[in-house]
Amino acid sequence: MNKQTIITILLASVAIAGQGQTIKMNEPSFSDYLPLLNAKGYMAYSFDTQGFSGKMAEPIVKEYVSGKEVGNLINFDISMSLGEKLIVGFSPSENDSTANYTFQFSGGAFNASLMLRPIFKPSAPAKPIYIYESRPFELTSPIEVGQFIPLVLYGSWWFDADSDVTRFCGEEFIKPDLSSDIVKYIPHFYVLGIKIK
Repeated sequence: MNKQTIITILLASVAIAGQGQTIKMNEPSFSDYLPLLNAKGYMAYSFDTQGFSGKMAEPIVKEYVSGKEVGNLINFDISMSLGEKLIVGFSPSENDSTANYTFQFSGGAFNASLMLRPIFKPSAPAKPIYIYESRPFELTSPIEVGQFIPLVLYGSWWFDADSDVTRFCGEEFIKPDLSSDIVKYIPHFYVLGIKIK
């Protein structure tokens, strides 16, 4: 092979490689919007409930302060029919001291608000901070009828004095007995779940 042929092949290779390195715009899909919705406080957790289809379930919301249960927010008897899936979701409210939640069953929905508690940085003690985040629970088998099944934890960030920041970091899934390390730092949280009847 002569020198001219080798140079021609090299130039052609560079031109072909350069054509593969382009950026083009795609039509956004719904999943492309999820990070934007999550950043604005919208979060949804979907649970497969086909194995209990047709059974009734009672939504339960337990409140915890400093790791101790202080009450159940739903103080009346309400049950919904389970179908193929159950959605537990959160959305922002019109103020920073409440958040909305929903249980979406196949037979209807239950919606209400959660009262949020502020945290304060020592450097700005007069400025309340309302930041909450959610984590799903580990689902362990077997699921028992008549027992409380925790599905999602919704908890406050906390102030970390060592780093001088507020944060909410730790396990991605919470243990059903609340023994996950992250739980001991969360000053205020709710546990949303169901009891299958």
